[in-house]
Amino acid sequence: MPNLVLVAVVLVTTSFGFSVGITWAFLSGLVANLLIPEPLGSIPLALLLVAALVSGGDRVLGRLVWAYPILAAFAGSIAADLAALSLVGNGSLGTTVPLQLILSAAVLNAAITGLLLVPMRLVILRYRPEEKPAW
Repeated sequence: MPNLVLVAVVLVTTSFGFSVGITWAFLSGLVANLLIPEPLGSIPLALLLVAALVSGGDRVLGRLVWAYPILAAFAGSIAADLAALSLVGNGSLGTTVPLQLILSAAVLNAAITGLLLVPMRLVILRYRPEEKPAW
C-alpha cells in the first residue's frame, strides 16, 4: 500500500531542507496517526526518522538532483516500515518480517515520488520568492 504522507515528506525534505521536512513530518504524521488506529506517536516518529535520513543523505548524494528523491523514497519507505513494525511490536520486529510487502511498498513509493517530482519542481519554480541581493 502506498504511503503518500511519506512521499510528501521526502519531496518536501529534498526540496526545502531539514527544518521544513521535520515540521511537515511531525504535523502530517500526527494527523495521519489520529486517523489510523495505531499507537499515538508511532507514525510521526517514523516520519521524523525518514526526514532525518533524507536530509543526511542529501549531504552525500544531493548532487543527484533528479535521482536522489526517488532513492530516498525507496530507502525511507523501508526505514519507516521497519520502524513502524518495531514500534507496534513493542520494540522487537518479531520472528517474521513481511519483506516482500515492505519491498513492494518501497518500489511503489519510489515510483510515485518519481511521478510527482517534475510537477513539484515546476510548482516550486513558479511560486518561490525571488532572491534579492543582500546589499
